[in-house]
Amino acid sequence: MQKLKKIGKYLLPVSVKKTLKYIYYSAQDLIETITGKRDTSYPPKRLNFVGSSEFKKVGDEFAELFKNKGNLKPEYHILDIGCGIGRMAIPLTKYISEKGSLNGFDIDKRGVKWCQENITPKHPNFQFQYVDIFNKYYNKKGQIQAENFTFPYQNEKFDFIFATSVFTHMLPLQVEQYLKEISRVLKPNGKVFLTFFSIDKTAEENIKNGSAYCTLKYQYGSDPCFYSHKNVPEAEIGFREEWIKKTFAKNNLDKNLTILRGKWSGESHWTSYQDIVIANKNS
Repeated sequence: MQKLKKIGKYLLPVSVKKTLKYIYYSAQDLIETITGKRDTSYPPKRLNFVGSSEFKKVGDEFAELFKNKGNLKPEYHILDIGCGIGRMAIPLTKYISEKGSLNGFDIDKRGVKWCQENITPKHPNFQFQYVDIFNKYYNKKGQIQAENFTFPYQNEKFDFIFATSVFTHMLPLQVEQYLKEISRVLKPNGKVFLTFFSIDKTAEENIKNGSAYCTLKYQYGSDPCFYSHKNVPEAEIGFREEWIKKTFAKNNLDKNLTILRGKWSGESHWTSYQDIVIANKNS
């Protein structure tokens, strides 16, 4: 069964899969609207470009992980990198107090617009911003290169910064720039909670023997970076674990660094689908 899913995942071109997905979820939206089953507190499925079928489940899962594994507090000031259409923000509206806040940015204009129109009016301490960053998978017409992007926030503004399914779509220089910016806008001893496909020895063996859920069979030049889709590397990217740790340390983000293993690599004991890197900024 896993092999069949893998074949379907990688057989069709990325652009075709995205189009088919949009058509499928648009039909679901129409049916739910006609039958009165549509939950308007959540965005329409056709706009949910990541994990539409489990949008609420994944958001709730990570909200609990932020609290239980990341020690997130209600009064914290949070940065949501790649906020999308509010998958993480929506459940956090029930937890973050008026003393706290959440700022999010994303390269998907429709997702940010939905958040601005449906979350911010009810929760003014939740703010969202569109950034026109180029990404071959998500935003081909973007005008800003991620490796040159400066986060639109002041130094040491945030207590807690998270990014889920962001670095799994970014190239090495782009990840380095984002970690540099994360360090700049994070308070001393602040917490990061970032997901990766982190390739350790076990993951490497499972990729080779086919028991991993991601193929990651192409190497990006001579970089410690591997991807699954030949023509669109940004669709699915993993990094060697030693590179991840080294890059975190380079940006003063290696205090109490912990990696929670993900299901993607074929691990028998896992926390979520992707690997989760949790660490504090050195004070």
